[in-house]
Amino acid sequence: MRHTKTLVNSAIVLLLTMTVIYSCKKADQPVVAPEKPVEKDLVEDHLTITPERQKIIDFFNKNKNARGEASGAVAAASYRSFTINYSGTVPNDIKTLVNGEIDQLYNTSTTSTTKQRMTGAPINVYNSPGTGDLFYTNGNVYIVNFATYRSVHTGPGNVIFHELFHYLHDRWVSGGFNNSTIYNLWWWCRNAGVYPAGSYVLSNQAEYLAVSAEAKYCNTNRPPYNASTLASSDPNCSNYLSTNF
Repeated sequence: MRHTKTLVNSAIVLLLTMTVIYSCKKADQPVVAPEKPVEKDLVEDHLTITPERQKIIDFFNKNKNARGEASGAVAAASYRSFTINYSGTVPNDIKTLVNGEIDQLYNTSTTSTTKQRMTGAPINVYNSPGTGDLFYTNGNVYIVNFATYRSVHTGPGNVIFHELFHYLHDRWVSGGFNNSTIYNLWWWCRNAGVYPAGSYVLSNQAEYLAVSAEAKYCNTNRPPYNASTLASSDPNCSNYLSTNF
């Protein structure tokens, strides 16, 4: 009985010793901060409707009649089959840029069907009292930041063409912005390291298609820049554009 008690006491002592040693080892280890979830990149794109953009949309909607033509505070104009709604005092150089982008659009190698479809989206031009913006939503193109619009034209680029490709993607492609073919092209491109990290063309599938199309048909000041670079860097997208637009 005494022998059994001695064995039990020895086991307890051994267990306590191991616990103390293990605790000391843990105390010697550096403190590791819990892993934080990775925050998603906040990407400003031409589709997200911010409160500022919503004000612009509401303004134009309020000043259009049932036929979709502008009246009152908004003056409706037409240029080469496009409806252009001008609000307020729009400088002549802005009107010249708008017409010039439409002229360039007609000179691209896109099909006549693509060009005809593009005319279905009204172009709304407004010198916004707020921050302004350049964007597409719900079948309409908005040019409401003249400073930014002018700056685009210090180099290659076509804002209207870009925004109208959002319109085509939204209204004339099967599945709209959720089209699986375009999504898969973007996903592959984003993960294959085709363009530098953070390139606008990688933002999402909508910007991927619009920036790629702008580069292919008009040239742009950001990757992929032009048709040649697109064809060599992302031939699948280049072929998709040629086949479908």
